[in-house]
Amino acid sequence: MLGLVKAISSRTLAGFLIILTTLFGLTVLYVGESMVKGANNVAVTPRSLAVIMPINNNTDVSFYKNMWVRDHLRTVCDFDGPDCAMSCNEKSTWKTLHRKTVCFTKQIKERFKSTEFFIKMDDDTFIDRDYIDGLIKTYSGYERPVYISDFILNLDGSNPVLNGSYYGNGKFYMFNRQLLDCIDPTIKYRGDRNEDAIFGAMVYNGCGPDVLKIREDDSKIWHKGYTNKNKQINLAYISNY
Repeated sequence: MLGLVKAISSRTLAGFLIILTTLFGLTVLYVGESMVKGANNVAVTPRSLAVIMPINNNTDVSFYKNMWVRDHLRTVCDFDGPDCAMSCNEKSTWKTLHRKTVCFTKQIKERFKSTEFFIKMDDDTFIDRDYIDGLIKTYSGYERPVYISDFILNLDGSNPVLNGSYYGNGKFYMFNRQLLDCIDPTIKYRGDRNEDAIFGAMVYNGCGPDVLKIREDDSKIWHKGYTNKNKQINLAYISNY
């Protein structure tokens, strides 16, 4: 009788261990799948990316509300309005855009503290979404300031604070939170200057040489017009403003 009890107890213990092992395995599998899904979704959450777009009364905001950027769009306006995330009250002429750039840099630095990546783009620009998702996945969690654009050396003899800095073309530049943390929007300069050169100088003076500069892939960015395979779309302004 004692042997029978021992045999039953052994079989019960073995069965219990099998069940426990199976449940543990299923739990690990579930957690692993959840982590993979989370990693795959990191590039498409509105919190991970803000698209900064200066606009004026001639901008067709509805066009971009129907593009992939809609959940990330943060417009910078000359005015207050329902489509304005930020208002800088500077009319969008080429002479005043540098002040508008300083203004929105200060605002996103103060207000978007939980956003990891930022894109500044013009309202006549179209960007490939997979390209942006790839950049976010590659540089998410990167500890150094990251600055993505095409880069131009600024030679400004009238303004030492601008001279020798690099800046990106205004149609597109992308940067991470680490760059925004160190950027210096308080720089002082004389005269009306290219707004993108001002952004580059704010990076240069605030972040120093530790910035990782990555050249953009222009085959994934269309400015003023989209031409790809059998589609051709004019993105440029209609001269009515």
